[in-house]
Amino acid sequence: MCDERVEPPHRFPGGGRYRRLRPYLIERFGAPAHKVTLRAGFGCPNRDGRIGRGGCIFCSEHALRPAHGLADGPLAGQLESGLGHIQRRHEASLAVAYFQDGSATDAPIPRLRALWEQTLAHPRVVALSVGTRPDCVPEPILDLLAESGARAGKPVWLELGLQCADDEILARLNRNHDSACFADAARRAQARGIEVVAHVILDLPGETGESRSRTADLLNELRVQGVKVHNLHVLEGTPLSRLWKAGELSLRPLEAYAAIAADFLERLSPSAVIHRLSGEGPAELMLAPDWGRDKRRILAAIDAALQKRPGWQGRLASCCRGV
Repeated sequence: MCDERVEPPHRFPGGGRYRRLRPYLIERFGAPAHKVTLRAGFGCPNRDGRIGRGGCIFCSEHALRPAHGLADGPLAGQLESGLGHIQRRHEASLAVAYFQDGSATDAPIPRLRALWEQTLAHPRVVALSVGTRPDCVPEPILDLLAESGARAGKPVWLELGLQCADDEILARLNRNHDSACFADAARRAQARGIEVVAHVILDLPGETGESRSRTADLLNELRVQGVKVHNLHVLEGTPLSRLWKAGELSLRPLEAYAAIAADFLERLSPSAVIHRLSGEGPAELMLAPDWGRDKRRILAAIDAALQKRPGWQGRLASCCRGV
């Protein structure tokens, strides 16, 4: 148990029962900020044979295109298009530039330096976020990421895919890394002042309450700065879709997912920023669950589950840094 109780809604920026991203960004940067997704044509070593083949069973390369703005082309054009979109849609004047496609550290150092420094130089970009695998961050790349942020005087985030702290489940997902690899990458990044955002998927095949607790405990132990939670969803053309079509995979109804998401939040340190609590792919690729297309409905269900208990982020955390 945490020694300090976090009583919602007074202690989290913007109120609510967990530490939401939007109020946190306003508090940190002094104005609304929003992520702008950028594509640079990165590959993935878990697809092309360097680490594994075929990729993770839930992953679709076609799902990583931004829903709005330019999806390809020169970086400057993508960034300006994305900035225009977040200003119109979210009234956000500032951006966190997010390299998402493939494994976004999977490139030569000179290319990464050019991409990161060009992006960080933009006056409306307040932070850089780079999504990748924990086995794709050698020392020189972490050094470059830290140096790029320090030179620009802006924070950098490393978004690392963990998914689950159960190595047997990771093997079934064809992740081709273990939880120790994630922990090592997170520690090496944080030692350089890089903030870590962990990616987690709930409702994985074979997952239990115990494995979800182990995942939360590991993230608490590592003191990750942020967590991005996805519900498991099935996209057309993935190995997971074949299991689903064969009747070998079932997904929880929304209320049941909301309950396990609430469980996870209660076991997670209250200082970790929650970047998201749902995940979906393009409408034309989404096969299941049906409720996975409605983000507002999902968030409302999780809020309702927490309020009913009553519960809040960190209430049952095994370790707690306070807030």
